[in-house]
Amino acid sequence: MSEIPLLFLDANTLASPVTRTLVIAGARADGLRWTWSKHVETEADRHARSLASRTSTVRMAILGTELSPTAGSTEGLATKTVEDRQVIADAIAAGAGYLITTDVDDFAIEDLAAHEMSAVNPDYFMATRFTQRAYLEGVGLLASVQNNPPRTESEVHRMLGRRHPRLTARFAHTFDTDPVPGDADQPGLLFRGVTCIRCGAHLNSDARQRIGLCSKHVPNAPTEID
Repeated sequence: MSEIPLLFLDANTLASPVTRTLVIAGARADGLRWTWSKHVETEADRHARSLASRTSTVRMAILGTELSPTAGSTEGLATKTVEDRQVIADAIAAGAGYLITTDVDDFAIEDLAAHEMSAVNPDYFMATRFTQRAYLEGVGLLASVQNNPPRTESEVHRMLGRRHPRLTARFAHTFDTDPVPGDADQPGLLFRGVTCIRCGAHLNSDARQRIGLCSKHVPNAPTEID
């Protein structure tokens, strides 16, 4: 894996403007790289809510980044659906170390292991990997665009608890307000793969692969990993 990890963002991560902002702003603040392909962008735009900013618009008008390559074939991949095989094939083509997705269980461990990659829920990835600086960058950016109604950074932090309970718990000390409780429909599987979220080291045991952390970084795991 590259010394500077590359995150491949799935459509379900990008289709949520809040999650998209937190991941990209935080990755940029922490010196991580991110990308996605045309296939993923098309799906993200298709699933965006009516008033939400389209991923393609954000990429071209604000970020000014290029799309990563589209894989010409998905042959040999074990991931079940055609759409998901294209996603992981594009992540492989990009050379990504992490596939950031809310549907971790959509991707076969055989495909991830063969390419030294891990699929990670965005909330879990940010809670486990991001620094406080990265979190503050994301919260600050979200607060700056909240106009209807306007929200302070502390209010944004509180609101984020609904869909990002692990992230807000990790940085609970940062603001003087408690995050709202997480929604009941949180995904059950947060990690699948063979690389440590914190450092990219290969995970050799089933126990390490369940939480996505090598022995060096287990003490930094969020408490909500069960």
